[in-house]
Amino acid sequence: MSTDNELTWSNTDIGTHITTLRKAKGWSSYKLALNSGVSNSVLTRIEKGEREPKINTLLRIIEGLELNPAAFFSRFT
Repeated sequence: MSTDNELTWSNTDIGTHITTLRKAKGWSSYKLALNSGVSNSVLTRIEKGEREPKINTLLRIIEGLELNPAAFFSRFT
């Protein structure tokens, strides 16, 4: 079933967005890993689009970026 409201974000889209937001803050991936409580290796794989983040991991990264989910996902609307 297809609707206009389907999510069409790829792992690469999410990873690129995280990387862009992180770099805009002038942060290393290590700093974001510390802020979010996500291991640097997992964060790196997510940023590269090699790993699909679980929802709880993505929410921790968003919080680590000092954003709320609405602000993070506004780029995808």
